[in-house]
Amino acid sequence: MEEKGYAVVIGAANIDIGGTPYKPLIPGDSNPGVIKMSYGGVGRNIAHNLALLGVRVEFITAIGDDTLGKEMLERCESIGMDTSLSLIVPEASTSTYLFINDDDGEMSLALSHVDIVKHITPEYIESLSDVINSAAVVIADCNLTQETFLKIKEICKVPLYMDTVSVSQADKIKGHLDGIDTLKPNLLEAEFLTDMIIETDYDCLEAAKALIDQGVRRVFISLGPNGMIAADKDHTLMADRYPADVKCTTGAGDSAMAAIIWSSLKDGGDGLEAPVKAANAAASATISVDPTIHPAMSSELIEKMLDDHEVVIKEVRYIK
Repeated sequence: MEEKGYAVVIGAANIDIGGTPYKPLIPGDSNPGVIKMSYGGVGRNIAHNLALLGVRVEFITAIGDDTLGKEMLERCESIGMDTSLSLIVPEASTSTYLFINDDDGEMSLALSHVDIVKHITPEYIESLSDVINSAAVVIADCNLTQETFLKIKEICKVPLYMDTVSVSQADKIKGHLDGIDTLKPNLLEAEFLTDMIIETDYDCLEAAKALIDQGVRRVFISLGPNGMIAADKDHTLMADRYPADVKCTTGAGDSAMAAIIWSSLKDGGDGLEAPVKAANAAASATISVDPTIHPAMSSELIEKMLDDHEVVIKEVRYIK
């Protein structure tokens, strides 16, 4: 993949603390279960998956001047990410993401403290314009401030991919979607960005069209257990989810985004079918394990999964 150039990923890097109960959650009570700590953050997870898929990654984030943050950057470097342009903020704490799953592994509640990414300022982004525009692709997550996102969009001359992160964070890009090459929201985020209620497949197709009408070149809407919709100005694809035994859904969207980027770099960046199939396979692999990053994630894993079980494209419908 290195001959295709490198990817710049700009976004959050968190310490993830997550728990899964042994039995159905009882609100307001102490629930016995398993608690684990790992490295996370949407930007960091995407960068980690990309590195495992063989893409050269320049990862730009902000961490606190603390032991956990420094250990996290060392881990990023150990798997091949370049973090030399990331910021270490004195007397600050590294971001933390706290989540509780239900007993089926589906996220029930989460709390995210990522204020430190405010130190990735528009001025800092402008100082990196040569690095950004020498990349094959730039990926940003919505944990960044709106001002920083707008600066990235202003100076970026290469394809810009955006991950919406959550409904609350997606507010920063609402009304500012023009110039985004590829957007990956989930169903709730797509509703928010389009001011639509999505209840049917037709509604989802209309939401995809609305996002493209706002200036996005390609959109991949994650439908969770129902797969993914991919669309550009000419057509839409509805792809089934790759089958999986669900253990933990956290991180699935990040691996899907990484697979979209990996597949697009490999195939030239214009299609929908190969990226949506790769995204569904990567997400399926991720939710089948407890860690937010599949330990065996690789291009070989995705290709083998697709050889073993082809992701079904349910229909193609052109957007008028």
